[in-house]
Amino acid sequence: MKVAMVGNPNVGKTSLLNALTGGDFSVGNFPGVTVEKKEGKGLIDGKAVTFVDLPGIYSFQTESLDEKVARDYLEKEKPDLILNVVNALNLERNLYLTLQLTRFGIPMVIALNMIDEAEKERIRIDTKKLSEIIGVPVIKTSAVKGVGIEELKREILRGGSVPKVFSGDLQDIIRMAEKIAREVKVVEKLEKPEIDEALDEVFMDRHLGIPIFLSFMWMMFMFTYSVAQPLNDLLSFCFDGLASYVASFDGWFFSMLGDGVVAGVGSVLSFVPNIAFLFLFLSLLELSGYMPRAVFLVDGFMSRFGLNGRSVIPLIMGFGCNVPAILATRSIEDRKVRIVTALINPFMSCSARLPIYVLFAGIFFPKTGSVVVMSMYVIGVLIALISALILRKTLLKGESEFIMELPPYMLPNLKELWLMTWSRTKHFIQKAGTVILAMSVVVWYITTYPGGSIEESYAAMLGKAIQPLFSPMGWSWELVLALVSGFVAKEVVVATIGVLNIDVPSVMTSYQAFAYMLFTLLYMPCIATIAAIRAEIGTRWAMFAVLFSFSVAYAVALIATGVGMWF
Repeated sequence: MKVAMVGNPNVGKTSLLNALTGGDFSVGNFPGVTVEKKEGKGLIDGKAVTFVDLPGIYSFQTESLDEKVARDYLEKEKPDLILNVVNALNLERNLYLTLQLTRFGIPMVIALNMIDEAEKERIRIDTKKLSEIIGVPVIKTSAVKGVGIEELKREILRGGSVPKVFSGDLQDIIRMAEKIAREVKVVEKLEKPEIDEALDEVFMDRHLGIPIFLSFMWMMFMFTYSVAQPLNDLLSFCFDGLASYVASFDGWFFSMLGDGVVAGVGSVLSFVPNIAFLFLFLSLLELSGYMPRAVFLVDGFMSRFGLNGRSVIPLIMGFGCNVPAILATRSIEDRKVRIVTALINPFMSCSARLPIYVLFAGIFFPKTGSVVVMSMYVIGVLIALISALILRKTLLKGESEFIMELPPYMLPNLKELWLMTWSRTKHFIQKAGTVILAMSVVVWYITTYPGGSIEESYAAMLGKAIQPLFSPMGWSWELVLALVSGFVAKEVVVATIGVLNIDVPSVMTSYQAFAYMLFTLLYMPCIATIAAIRAEIGTRWAMFAVLFSFSVAYAVALIATGVGMWF
């Protein structure tokens, strides 16, 4: 049985998917496009059910690419059931989509989610009457608290009902949705909860809002760098010891295993605590309801650079990974803004770069490491915004508008916080076990053969051939080779340094290290990111992204080196 989950953004579809499948879902792309989909499998009374979480949309009336994907899926794949997830706090807005879904003629069940939050605000919804009007079962749920999940499972197993068809243009649908909402909803208390009002007065204040947002970001980097550092040091010590022990045995296999696999993969895995804490903090901001407010808050600021508030979500996602962040640009309706957001996203410092920063900051800036690490993120954002302004004034001129719905503040559920953090961290670990493992073996091979020593190896030939390009920065061929390998995945820069066993303090100064960090922040996106850019906005723009980012990185690193030498 295949169930399509459809609903507006921020209605809790992912939480409901977790509740229905126990968190057993995979993330991939829809066939032919790079829009991210979550597909979960669950057993209901012994029957296998596949849940497909479609992109969050508001209606089928605009030209959004997310809406096209959702429409195409429902029309061509013909799922057995539509699970329409509706936010009980905003029934009118959600019903616009519900009424449009009736036209597909597919059996449907409505999950009236976040019912606990609605009842806190004294919103009462007559689900029996709503069910009679639309002609499908309506179940009250709270995915976070597990309310109504078993009842929802039973209705899914029964196959729902084919809804009554509501036809008309958008204005007709809006009027019908508002009429239905008035009939089934009673609000005993119209005003926002006092706590929400109090928080919004502070977080959304035009003078205090931005400093508070920057303070949260500062705490995130302090938390990520300082708290995780002891664990990072412990893991690094363990992997170094294991690599030396394995490599001490005779034979090429043990050399490859110790100096290649363990040294390379271990040098990256030792940074898992930093990555996990970064994702934990970001998940906390998202689940609490603060992140959408931060997006709304900076909309006015973003408009000065030719972007809008919708660009902020992909840019913030870029702190985790640039690939899903570029996929998230599909929710931006303005094509030119979408292209610019995708092009500047690689300047947002993804989690793969964090191990590089932590490594160099720990060696060269032990007392101010968190400040140096945060400066990378701040510089990346500044470069991204300046680039956006240039692109919007030259190649991609135009104006942009922005509308966004703010969810209520919520105390994050620990289970949801864990699932969100773990699913993102797991992706990083899987990468270490696949791409980075393979690259570690490749780096070991080219550093061992044909001469048996690094100086006579293929790696030395490649590094020395490219090194003159970077001679103004004073980087050794080993460090240049690490940059080349980072084109596959940025974590491989650290893995390569580990495999080459580079004594970093002996081959560069602190200002050269800072310039190197800036270069890894800004230079060519990894292969996966380039592929995502190509799929989203075309080959021509993907080639432009490579050339543009490398030019910016080279210029910034050269300036940083010159300033460092002058001081």
